[in-house]
Amino acid sequence: MMWARAGLKLKKSCRRCYSLSIPDYHSKVRAIPFAFPPEVAITHVGPTAAAVTRLFSPSTMREELGCLAGSFIAKHLPAIGYKTIQPERTQALYYPSWCIDAEAEAKAWFSPNPDDPPEVLTVHFQHAELPGNGIELARISLRDETITYRNTVPFIPALTNQHGSEILCLPFNINPLELLSRARDLSFGATKIDDDFRFDPRSIKFNLVAAYPILIPVYVLQYAPHGPYSRVTVIVEAYAQPGRYYIHFVNSPDLRKLPAQEFFDEDDFIAMGVSGSKCRFSPCIISPRSRPSAPEDLCAWMSNFVEDRDAPLRLTSKQPIDMDDSRVREWTEEEVLPVHEWMQLGKDLVRIRGMIKTISTVNVDQIKVFEFPPRMNTDPKKVAAGLQGFFKAEGERLRKLEETRAAQTPAWWRQWQDSQKSS
Repeated sequence: MMWARAGLKLKKSCRRCYSLSIPDYHSKVRAIPFAFPPEVAITHVGPTAAAVTRLFSPSTMREELGCLAGSFIAKHLPAIGYKTIQPERTQALYYPSWCIDAEAEAKAWFSPNPDDPPEVLTVHFQHAELPGNGIELARISLRDETITYRNTVPFIPALTNQHGSEILCLPFNINPLELLSRARDLSFGATKIDDDFRFDPRSIKFNLVAAYPILIPVYVLQYAPHGPYSRVTVIVEAYAQPGRYYIHFVNSPDLRKLPAQEFFDEDDFIAMGVSGSKCRFSPCIISPRSRPSAPEDLCAWMSNFVEDRDAPLRLTSKQPIDMDDSRVREWTEEEVLPVHEWMQLGKDLVRIRGMIKTISTVNVDQIKVFEFPPRMNTDPKKVAAGLQGFFKAEGERLRKLEETRAAQTPAWWRQWQDSQKSS
């Protein structure tokens, strides 16, 4: 079973009836408070839970239809007083996660021709989401783009009891910094994004990486259909008003599949509800801009890598995570804003470099001026002189911008770079 393999055992629906150990979280770890109690989560997913646990058996048809109707009314017309379907087990859970801000460069090809020269690919990852614990929840996104550092608070033990429920806190055992360093060891074939897009992992260079550890609130609900059928686990995001949740069928050799599973093929995590998420990694390719679909293609490739069935085991670190690493930062305004400002300067640099590169290809001796309608005879030499003046001014602007960005490089990143030179 999903949770048994992960070492997580769900308790019967009961509040404050048992004690849970709390990992020794570092002071950099922040948490998002639970936005609503478990009853709200249960009501929110009730109609779906009642639908997917149906057996469509003549002997249970009437009871199942009544449960489905009651769950629907309980959600949409709560004043009437109907009760929703109840889970067999309920657990409030703090799942560890990482928010990543990074700028990376690599040699890339945007052509199927292996003889074409590579281009320097520059990518920004801002507000990207990486899992923090190697249970199967690592394979799904649990935080959308609307959540920022403003929604978090420093973790304190008092947060393990909210809305009358004791919260199970999982430890961090996935190290994003280790994953980034391991990216350079990928085989060349593994970095083929598609037929026209690939990159060389050995050329990967990170110009800056900030990793923010956070705890994401979720409710894990388990439903048990009548008879020897697969159990159903529902994972509900609990950081804002009820929205996205996931359906997971817990299959077992000694249990039969539910009829609802025939509608979902082999998908084992089915996203339901509404979410503002587009991509958990949100890559922004700032250079080159010749392929508009490249960010989406890169996102799909990264998502497939993390959401693979074997991903949790592959991602789990074999060494303790060094939270004192200077690249691990607390997710606060004081830490995030300087990083984002530095990254914005990087976008400005790429734009100006591209403009200068384009201008430098112009042969000023071959400039011809066409005016329509004709107004005056413009001297091409004056146009060339103006172009050269513009080129010089942009070059000076580029130099000052490079100096500004170098001066605004976070001190902790400089310290980390210096430590790598001396090691």
